[in-house]
Amino acid sequence: MRHIFSMAFMAVLWSAASPSGFSQLRNLSDYTEDRIQISQTSFVLHDKDIAEFQWASEWTHTTAYAYPDKTAIYLWKFKDGSKAYSHQGDFLIGDLGKATGYLITGQSANLEDVHGKKIQPMTVANYPVEFELWIGEIDDSTGYAPEMLLDRVCFEPQSIQLNSPQHFSRCK
Repeated sequence: MRHIFSMAFMAVLWSAASPSGFSQLRNLSDYTEDRIQISQTSFVLHDKDIAEFQWASEWTHTTAYAYPDKTAIYLWKFKDGSKAYSHQGDFLIGDLGKATGYLITGQSANLEDVHGKKIQPMTVANYPVEFELWIGEIDDSTGYAPEMLLDRVCFEPQSIQLNSPQHFSRCK
């Protein structure tokens, strides 16, 4: 009887180690916290107020599983107090491991206002001073709705140089 119980227990263990179980284990995040990756997050202002914005964020598999139907929202705060938004594209936080390996990167010449309209608020005198990573929702009728702040980085120099990438640092 004990032998039958052991065989049944082993059968349960073997079924748990099926290929679908292995694929889930391979899809774990290498990151230990949800945060902005500052080495790949920057902005550049070119002549005639043409801008480039670039961002990257690292995610844990725990967050991806806890908020599968939410969106990663990036909030850019400018020197004059204005705000602009960007996001990771058409996939949700629950898709991060499958689609990106838990590293989201993006870039744009324009950001968006709270209602999703393309804007480019940066000038030589009005540049981003903070960049935040949020979990939230984007709705066609209400726009960006940040719900939970995950990380924030700052840009502390008092001026920017044209045609040169400007990087954020951890806020003091």
